[in-house]
Amino acid sequence: MHTKLRTLALLLVLASGLPLHAAAQAKCTAVSPDCVIVGEWDLNVGLGVGVRTNPVAGRSDIPLYVVPQISYYGKRFFLDNLEPGFTLYEGNAHTVNLVAAPGYDRVFFTRGDPQNILVSAPWSAPGVGGFNGRDEEASAQELPHHRRRTTYLAGPEWLFSYGRFAGQLSALYEVTGRHHGYEVRGAISTPLIRTEHSLIANAGFTWKSAETASYYYGVKGFYRPNAALNPFIKVAYSRPLSERWMLNAFVHYEYLSDEIADSPIVSDPSVVTAFVGLNFKVF
Repeated sequence: MHTKLRTLALLLVLASGLPLHAAAQAKCTAVSPDCVIVGEWDLNVGLGVGVRTNPVAGRSDIPLYVVPQISYYGKRFFLDNLEPGFTLYEGNAHTVNLVAAPGYDRVFFTRGDPQNILVSAPWSAPGVGGFNGRDEEASAQELPHHRRRTTYLAGPEWLFSYGRFAGQLSALYEVTGRHHGYEVRGAISTPLIRTEHSLIANAGFTWKSAETASYYYGVKGFYRPNAALNPFIKVAYSRPLSERWMLNAFVHYEYLSDEIADSPIVSDPSVVTAFVGLNFKVF
């Protein structure tokens, strides 16, 4: 068995945002929400109600109704929703991967972004909203704007565990040629309750280079942010109801750096994501 303890996160993120990609990997002795069988696909669908607030001025909040999660873990290659990766080293307490992840921040500008359907970043909380058919463009219509396109970042990821704590640190570079920026993502998690109920607390950060922050939140000729550091916290609850059904709920709070919050197209200095629902294991 193969375990990937999520530390959220995303986004997270994660790219095309952050928020943790994953925590340390280890052998499992029983099937659990954190374990999947090596070499087999894992598909879950969450049904519930929630919301992700949108900090961009004039853009509506993103409703959360359906949260699909798909993953595959081989001996080296793995896929976690939109994030592929390759394991270079795996030990009892430390794992080193090469990963790729979409840029997270685009979710606030384009309702149809895939990360509003499939979300992997622990620093970014899972969610899907109704599509309104509008493709983006800055909400401050009187200001010059540019289209935020899908981006991917890639780089090394370190997963670790120590006692009751699990963590992740990744350094990523934008490889799709949109802004050539960097992101550093880190998070740590610990279980507060681990019985038939599970309550897990997460805390972390996403550091965005000036190129990354400017691509999403800059306004040509008006505003160019410097590098930005966004911290986040998250609390997640789950309880198995049967072999296939599980009750899930979480609250995720991300504080936006002043470099982002001071942008003329940003109206809120934070992002709150909350969701409660039932998760069904398809296979």
